[in-house]
Amino acid sequence: MSRQRYQRGTLKPFVPAAKGRPKRQLPRGTYWARWYRYIKQANGQEKRSPREKIITKDLARGFRIGTEYEGPLNKTDAQRVLDLLIAQDAGTYTRPDTTATFEQVAREYLATVEPGWGPHTVRTSKGLIEYALIGGKLGSRPVVELTEIELQQFLNEHVSAGASRSKLAKLLLYLRNILDHAVMKKIISANPARNPGYRLKAKSRKAVSERYLCMEECQRLLSVVVGVVHLAFRILIQLGLRSEELFALRRDDVIGDMLRIDEAIVEGDSATVKTEASEASVYIPPDLQIEMRCWLECLPPDPRAWLFPSPQGRPWGSQNYLNRVLKPAAIRARVGVFKRRTRKGNEVESTDVNFQVLRRTCATLFGSIARPRPDAPGLVACRLRIQCAQQT
Repeated sequence: MSRQRYQRGTLKPFVPAAKGRPKRQLPRGTYWARWYRYIKQANGQEKRSPREKIITKDLARGFRIGTEYEGPLNKTDAQRVLDLLIAQDAGTYTRPDTTATFEQVAREYLATVEPGWGPHTVRTSKGLIEYALIGGKLGSRPVVELTEIELQQFLNEHVSAGASRSKLAKLLLYLRNILDHAVMKKIISANPARNPGYRLKAKSRKAVSERYLCMEECQRLLSVVVGVVHLAFRILIQLGLRSEELFALRRDDVIGDMLRIDEAIVEGDSATVKTEASEASVYIPPDLQIEMRCWLECLPPDPRAWLFPSPQGRPWGSQNYLNRVLKPAAIRARVGVFKRRTRKGNEVESTDVNFQVLRRTCATLFGSIARPRPDAPGLVACRLRIQCAQQT
């Protein structure tokens, strides 16, 4: 039987002269291929027999190669076809599973990579794969039928729908990774999302938001809330915490004039912070320390008690807090208010204030003084600048 031996074969745009046969030039995009088949005979000896084939564009399409462009087959793709022909002769070529759908491959990919993901990646990436890729038009499509054109049209629909730059980058990343998994499983021979001759493009039309609250808007927002909500808003604005970091704070995270950030709430459970740089200690300005101490006196003495518990005694969910507390307060304060229509056609008031806006406010108004470390040089100057900014 034939045995596998590494070889690339010979590829020429003409048929060489041999045994009285003259050299014959082939049409553009057509190639003459030659390789050897090694067969071990019953007596143990090995016989080498030459093999020849004319590689055309139609033959390449049978292997789903060269389908992304019109015109003659290029030599690079012809070599890919030759590699598959050699693999067929050696018995190592596996024909694609034409019944495998994109959803089946995507779920197998998820099962492979999800155990290595952190909680933040699971929350964002798994949902994106589930709803945008699997739940979209691609889910029911056989993987072997997906083409570069179809993938580009899929991305174009998300661009037209106003998808953000971050979302489009993730869609492109996971499209490539899932189809790489299909190549590894030998469902397809080449990844259409990684074709160098037809690069997928996804440029967002959505303008990058630079919205932040000015000092006067901060004062109006803080003027309509009291108690623990006032304290939470000040921490978001002045210290620039993420919402999941704010709701993961515990009583023992308040250490003197510093606030320790070492947890985050993800899907209702405590998890590590989003990045290594997020795990730090944040300086609390003097007037904010006074408000913090007053609130600590109202909390249970348990050092692991939540600093900002929900009415049920559990940590707040970011979306729940945004809809029930932050946005209603911003509307009452008339900060970033606009009119929008509901699905029923009714006109209601909404606001552009969210956690990202408050975090951007901190970066804009307080800048480099948002997170000084206890041993950082110039800490006294940073503290003075924060106090000055508060008094402005």
